[in-house]
Amino acid sequence: MAGLGGEHPGGFTDVDNFNIWVPGFSRSGYSNFASQPLFYYNMMTDKFINWAGESFEYNSDFTEVAVKIRKGVTWSDGTPFTAKDVAFTINTVIATPTMSLSGDLKRRVKSVTVVDDQNFKVALNNKDPQFVFDTFTFRADVGLHMMPEHVWKGQDAATFKFYDPDKGWPLGIGPYKLVGTTIQQKIWDLDPNWWGAKTGFQPLPKVERLIFLPGMNEITMAQMLVTNEIDMAFSLTPANMKLVQSQNKKIITSRDTPPYGYMDWWPIGLGLNTMKPPFDDKEIRWAISYAIDRDQIVKFAFSGFNEPSALPFPPYPGMKPFFDAVKDLLQQYNTLEYNLNKVNDIMTKKGYKKDAQGMWTKDGKKITFDIITFPQHPSTTPTIPIVTEQLRKAGFDATFSLPADYGSRMRTGEAAAFVWGHGGSMRDPWKSLDLLYHSKYVKPIGTDNLGFNYYRWGNKNLDALIDQMGQLQYNDPKMVDLFRKAMEIWLPELPDPQLVQTVIALPMNSTYWTNWPKYPDYYIHEGFWHRTGYLIAQNLQPVS
Repeated sequence: MAGLGGEHPGGFTDVDNFNIWVPGFSRSGYSNFASQPLFYYNMMTDKFINWAGESFEYNSDFTEVAVKIRKGVTWSDGTPFTAKDVAFTINTVIATPTMSLSGDLKRRVKSVTVVDDQNFKVALNNKDPQFVFDTFTFRADVGLHMMPEHVWKGQDAATFKFYDPDKGWPLGIGPYKLVGTTIQQKIWDLDPNWWGAKTGFQPLPKVERLIFLPGMNEITMAQMLVTNEIDMAFSLTPANMKLVQSQNKKIITSRDTPPYGYMDWWPIGLGLNTMKPPFDDKEIRWAISYAIDRDQIVKFAFSGFNEPSALPFPPYPGMKPFFDAVKDLLQQYNTLEYNLNKVNDIMTKKGYKKDAQGMWTKDGKKITFDIITFPQHPSTTPTIPIVTEQLRKAGFDATFSLPADYGSRMRTGEAAAFVWGHGGSMRDPWKSLDLLYHSKYVKPIGTDNLGFNYYRWGNKNLDALIDQMGQLQYNDPKMVDLFRKAMEIWLPELPDPQLVQTVIALPMNSTYWTNWPKYPDYYIHEGFWHRTGYLIAQNLQPVS
């Protein structure tokens, strides 16, 4: 099976580096097929799936969790995967500040105790009923990748590349082994000795080889789909999807009616670096929000197959009580309102005047900024030119660019503005609030924030509410009350103006493979770049 995503456009830059615990890796086989978790979560059906983990149980006050590993799990070199590997992974990540989950685990974990090869206990610093879901569960881009202690022990974890083809590295507990890695492709072959099949836990996948290609422009992707060169590709715009399907009837999507794809966990907004004036002024942020016509974005960027996003959360079933709880607040603070008169009122009150080019100016200076995003993404890339033009018409001297190093610019605070998503929450709002808006993640400009709180914004009162939410189970009624109080702070401040949801209409080629993910009975969503991507290979069947 061959597929390509939207990352590392033109060529992979991590050819010999499989240290996926630090930022910058491509989701090209290791993170989504070779690495597997203790548990999976299906965000489309709200289903929790035990995998390498057989069970877990919290103590009465959620300050400790005991986890049991399934018997017979092994690394791809045959070495048993044990509780020692889990403990080693957690301790290594905590001790390595440049690793993405280092700060999170350091704040949450008091200690890890290995009981025996199959059992371990995690003592937590606070009441933390979300810990297993956040740490040991793969869902979209969330979840801790496990390290083989017998390989990583004694290595410099911050710089170790975890690559040696003679030794079979990288190792994973998934059924695919790396057999080739170049700038142009990464190839993974099925391991017939995979523990899942040997123990009878799961059948061996029918997909014998995975080929990942780097990001390409949409026209190239479309041509490769039409000629059956690839089986999956990153999302296409509605126009290109229609063109591809008219030329190759075997190209399908997960839904046969609009919006044709799945609602991703990643509603997008216009991110503003609040450490860079004038974005430190909430009134300016609201003026920018009033300058944006979301309905126009939906119409022209997505041919109508999308919807505006009022809050930084996906409208999944589990989120409905939270949306319902703030309906009146959203009337008072209408994050979707397009109103150029309000733009003019705010900017005039702040002392700005329009110059001869119609741009807001104060003390001889315009509000000039460049907006960045992915070179290729189904929601951010088509949105960014429309938002930029709308802002210019409203008097903001905005431009946009699609740099290859967009990620590092955002993490270090070099970027002033960016069109970006809000990944985290699926069944309650705590995770997105914590990752994206808690001040504990705010770093000075020039310091890598490891992908958290890109807006460099915080509020201590909001922090306290987020911390209280983190000590509740996702379905605790108190969660809704705390969320409303959080929105009473967040909405007036509006750290980042909201834009639209992310709907991913992903082309899947049924020429050679059947049983692709389909609505409404998703065994998993079709985002193969996510950490749940392996479940697609597990379920595909060859065309007879």
